[in-house]
Amino acid sequence: MGNEINMILNFPKKLFIIFAILAIQGFFLYAFYINEGLIFNFKISYLTKVYLPSYTLSLNNFRLTANNHLASAFPAFNFNDTYSDNISSVSDQYAKSIPVLLYHGIIEKPDGENMLIDNFRDQMFALKKAGWQTVSIEDFYKFMKGEKNLPEKSFLLTFDDGRKDSYYPVDPILKALDYNAAMFVISGRSLGEESKTSPFHLSEKELKRMTKGGRWEIQSHGKDDHDFYKISADGSEGHFLSNKLWREDEQRIETEEEFKERIYRDLASSKNELESAFGIKVSGFAYPFGDFGQSSINFHGAESIVPDIVKSVYPLSFYQVWPGKGSSFNYPNENGSFIKRIDVKPNWSSDNLMAVLDAAIEKSLPYMDNFADYNGWIKTWGNVDFKDNSMIISAPASTTGSMVFFEGTDLWLNYVLKADVYLGKGQTYSVIAGYKDNSNYVFCSFTPSGVRLEQMVRGERKILDEFKGKFDLLEKEKNIGISFAGTDAACYLNNKRVIDTSDIDEKLNKGGIGFKTWDPQLNNSEITIKNVIVEKIK
Repeated sequence: MGNEINMILNFPKKLFIIFAILAIQGFFLYAFYINEGLIFNFKISYLTKVYLPSYTLSLNNFRLTANNHLASAFPAFNFNDTYSDNISSVSDQYAKSIPVLLYHGIIEKPDGENMLIDNFRDQMFALKKAGWQTVSIEDFYKFMKGEKNLPEKSFLLTFDDGRKDSYYPVDPILKALDYNAAMFVISGRSLGEESKTSPFHLSEKELKRMTKGGRWEIQSHGKDDHDFYKISADGSEGHFLSNKLWREDEQRIETEEEFKERIYRDLASSKNELESAFGIKVSGFAYPFGDFGQSSINFHGAESIVPDIVKSVYPLSFYQVWPGKGSSFNYPNENGSFIKRIDVKPNWSSDNLMAVLDAAIEKSLPYMDNFADYNGWIKTWGNVDFKDNSMIISAPASTTGSMVFFEGTDLWLNYVLKADVYLGKGQTYSVIAGYKDNSNYVFCSFTPSGVRLEQMVRGERKILDEFKGKFDLLEKEKNIGISFAGTDAACYLNNKRVIDTSDIDEKLNKGGIGFKTWDPQLNNSEITIKNVIVEKIK
């Protein structure tokens, strides 16, 4: 009798436990379901690495309608609120420039080439917490044409290759943060028959499911241009877009016209196939390997041909920015054929990424820098070091000099820059204004035989004014400077105007600041820079 009574009393407890288990299972099944079929590609390890932290953020901040209901029904599922505190609102200020972030695979185990899930999630949550917001390809295009204002901390999030390990781990994070992204798809690999069983590239069916969520856009990464192709009789191989291919049947290299026709056919086919398959407009193209012709082995004219062909098919094209190409952010009215992307490295932490973005945000005048903190000085070649409230640029063993520019100064105009400079070794140093990239800027060069005011336009150097005299640059620290206003510029030494000109090329009407050192001997130039002051000219 006692046993029967105990069974009756314990029955509600057992029923409650069963109900609780079913409720928990239902919660997770629903979470998977609302992610458009991710259940079919779900891996157990993602549970702690992606899904729970992502959905926790949504629960704690009541961002998603579906999760609002879940939060009220299951308040106990606040597993971790590390990333949910102090989420910043989007700024009401307008962006002057916009960064584009590039990722490839988001993986579980390190391989040295792709981003770990934990790291990517931390980066995205850090961006959200700091007030950064994603934009669409269309909005970015309108911004670049100067037709639309976007919030101050706007960025474009992109992924290359149409990979499964880009979509499945990332989508729950995008959903939780109300972010969107663009996927640059290789149509020859995602729309072909082999893609249906490919363990690497998303199939057409998967891509259609991906776009239904409203968080992803499909853009082009070419059709057949990711393989390496034979470019000579000896079997050497090279990039599809950079090189003339070897025509085996005729035992010759293709002509320039055949090269142009092949490139155009690949680009147009990819665009048409993607638009037809998904009923979308494809306006963007990402250069495979970031190569727009500059890496050619056998056809050095490719760099001047390929961008024009791309532009005839796509209004926007993207590559990976590298030193010497100027700011890593993109400004309105720039050439849509060269949209710069920040290739986020696998070893970057969320702090590293935020430091890169903070450094490149447009800075205002007046500006002072004693180099107490790194704040955007980028070397384009040579070495740069920071210590004792100074910046030291020098030539490594293999080069003759060094050059740095200051990010976030692209829109500066009508200003005078002065700094204290000490020449450690070498014979020439320069102060730079109007910097756009390593091929376009104005500079004052100080040498033992005089001072020169020069400009660099499209890589062509021109002396605009020159003062010949003897200067002992090694004697002691000197204050040097340059003023820059429209077509007017002047050079200063120890606060005295030495030379000036009114013949600055109109293409250099605005731009940033920098420094350069040079000596004809290898590893024989070094300058120490202190107390940078930039003031606006009224």
